[in-house]
This record gives sequence, structure tokens and C-alpha cells, in this order.
Amino acid sequence: MRVQRIRDRGTVAHRRDADNLLERPGDCVLVERGVPRSLVILCPDGCGDTLTINLDRRTAKAWRFFRRRNQVSLFPSVWRDTGCGSHFIIWNHSIIWCDLIERPQVAMEGEATLAQRILAVVGFEWRDFTAVADELDEVHWDVLHVSRRLAGRGGRLVEGAQELKGHFKRA
Repeated sequence: MRVQRIRDRGTVAHRRDADNLLERPGDCVLVERGVPRSLVILCPDGCGDTLTINLDRRTAKAWRFFRRRNQVSLFPSVWRDTGCGSHFIIWNHSIIWCDLIERPQVAMEGEATLAQRILAVVGFEWRDFTAVADELDEVHWDVLHVSRRLAGRGGRLVEGAQELKGHFKRA
């Protein structure tokens, strides 16, 4: 059974200590020794697999981990190409299933403030939302969500199409 929220079970120094804290689908544990090393999560689709997601940028492909306002987010999405094959986003403690046509709204604090910060750094040249998020040190999903709202409501931004999807500039 798929779950809709993760449960942050804390932080450990070694990967081997994480397994004891995982009880149900969606439970996650951060492995951190000086820097975030990995996020260990009991697959939220209920298949029973334990996923170890690399967060260490010094190695190959690494995800970005955020713990803000006691909410966990992970960027980019997790797409399992083995096992259950699930594809999901972890954003502000919510699990967004990528195979759903209608995705639930995620609660977000400080949207108006973030909108002003985005408008301050996005000019008349295309900017990838990930670069904006990095510059502002914000959760990538938050920046994408607010940028799309700014492109829709009042049209203060424009979102690119096709290869420029996820890129924004001033209207």
C-alpha cells in the first residue's frame, strides 16, 4: 500500500544503524558524518525494499536533501528502474507519486516571500529553476512551484516550453 507522507526517523552516523529505525513504508533516516552521506528509506510503495539514496556530492550522481521547517525534501525525484519501478517526489514530508494525473497540493510556508526572492534574481534571460534554487539556497520543488504560480497568476514570469520547460524569465 502506497503512503502519502514520509516519517523522518532521525539521523545516524553509519548506514548499518539506519535499518533498526525503519518500521513502515515511508520511514527515512539520514546518514550523516560531517556531510549528508545518504538517505535510507523504506520504499513508500509498500514493496518492502530498503532504498539507499546517495547524497554525497563528492561521488557520482547525488540527490539534494533538505530539512527545512522540520520538513524533509529530496531533489530530484526517485525513479526505481528495478524492483517495484515506483517513481515519486519527496517534498515537504509529502510523497508525490509521479504516475498520478492529478497531483495533490503540498503545504508550503512563506510562498509570498519566496516569490519576491525569485523575482529579484530572474531577469529577462531564461533561468533554470534549479539554478535559481541553488542561488537562493531554497528547496528546488518550492522554487519550481512558486515560479509556475508566478507564470500563471498575473504572468510576472513566463515558463519555457519543450527543452526550456522548467526555465523562467520575466514576462
